[in-house]
Amino acid sequence: MAIHKVREAMGPDAVILSNKRVEEGVEIVAAVEYDESLIGRNSKDIEAGGQDVKRQEIWNDVRLSRNIPDAPIIPRRPQAPVQPFAEQGMKNMQEELSSLRNMLMYQLSGLAWGNEKRYHPTRARLLQRLIALGLSAKLARDLSEEINEEQDITHCWRMALGILAHRLPISEHDLIEKGGIVTVMGATGVGKTTTVAKLAARYMLKHDTKSVGLVSADNQRVASHAQLRSYARILGVPIRTVSNIEGVRDALSHFHHKELVIIDTAGMGAAEMSFNTQIAALREGHRPVRNYLVMATNSQRGVLTEVAKSFTGVKLSGCILSKVDETTSLGGALSVAIESNLPIAYLCDGQRVPDDLHRARAHSLVSRSVAIMQQVGSTTRDDAISLTVGGMVAHAHG
Repeated sequence: MAIHKVREAMGPDAVILSNKRVEEGVEIVAAVEYDESLIGRNSKDIEAGGQDVKRQEIWNDVRLSRNIPDAPIIPRRPQAPVQPFAEQGMKNMQEELSSLRNMLMYQLSGLAWGNEKRYHPTRARLLQRLIALGLSAKLARDLSEEINEEQDITHCWRMALGILAHRLPISEHDLIEKGGIVTVMGATGVGKTTTVAKLAARYMLKHDTKSVGLVSADNQRVASHAQLRSYARILGVPIRTVSNIEGVRDALSHFHHKELVIIDTAGMGAAEMSFNTQIAALREGHRPVRNYLVMATNSQRGVLTEVAKSFTGVKLSGCILSKVDETTSLGGALSVAIESNLPIAYLCDGQRVPDDLHRARAHSLVSRSVAIMQQVGSTTRDDAISLTVGGMVAHAHG
């Protein structure tokens, strides 16, 4: 080994500084007294001096000559990235401001509602009743502001219900009288297929039994096809089952002589909505397709609002309110119809075909809404009123 030969020639303290292969063999540069800082120089600096130095080999020679043991390699623990102070501070500040804003809104709403009850007691009681009816806070506020609060609460309540009935959009087109091509749309499970059967049966009772055709375009639910086929067999009307827009066109062409053609559609998924939009844009000869949205009244008002928004891309002729017999509040559906300007055509209050299908009338809907509220004993807590209406009161009178 080269280190032993160097030590025999130069003594036990000698170390090898560099080595290089030459024609005659290997040239070794060794020293007894040397500057240890030369060992740590950058390899580029050594190459600049014309020497081919391998730092690891030099260190091995030095370590062996001085009996220095290998240092154990301690793996570093991975450290979580430290978020900059400014970013963390900004995040904390935003959370504190949001919390402070919510607290102030709660307190201001309570103060505004307290002032409303103190200075406008009749209007405050009227607001409580309208909210208990299931109406949205905005609609309830608008109705209360149209009332002369100098009258007693009974008179104000009747006036508010009259204004509500006047605001309700009611469809003037009666499918049972005029027929046409009708598409029934809505979310899954709202009663579309049963509504189709009720419309068909009611039309057949009033007109020719051979004047109705049914089209099942709900290609996502096999049970829906089977249910509509069952209704068609009982009613004795023809039915076509389709799965794409071309199938719908063929079915409409096949039923061109029918006075009433009703299309049962799929739900509200992305694919279904695209299919529904294509169906809604169809025409069969000179007859356009009239589209009706079925809304289950036993759903929460927020859900109904989102359903109505989902069908903004479809030209709707009106809506049909279903499951009226299962709801605990009819005001939510009435609010959505008013705020979405969606005319109400019919309401369904049971499973009987066609007995539980009724033409929509404004005053009847309002009266039924009040009856449901009284039946379930609907009341609204004072703190809930302050949160829903108090903020609007503070803004209006602030």
